[in-house]
Amino acid sequence: MVTLQKIKQIIAENSATDALEKLQPFIDELKMRENFDSRGDALLAVLLAEKGKLMWKLGDKAEAISCYEASAQEDPTGPGALLLEHSNGIMDYFNPDLLNP
Repeated sequence: MVTLQKIKQIIAENSATDALEKLQPFIDELKMRENFDSRGDALLAVLLAEKGKLMWKLGDKAEAISCYEASAQEDPTGPGALLLEHSNGIMDYFNPDLLNP
């Protein structure tokens, strides 16, 4: 069984790509638990938020936002909801003064 400490350890000790590869089985396991009804699982929400951060680091912003949305659905007050709000703010930012004339 995965713990929050193990998640942080995997992320700290591996590159983003390797960490994603090692975390995916835990995500799959938690999604399959309880007859596919994982809503409200805080650990799954944390895993999805961490996966989103790794995807953002790798440059896949669309997948990162999808992970944040899934995390926010699992735990609306968890880390994914805040990351989703921040990433949407970043993506919505537009300042025409910064464009080349």
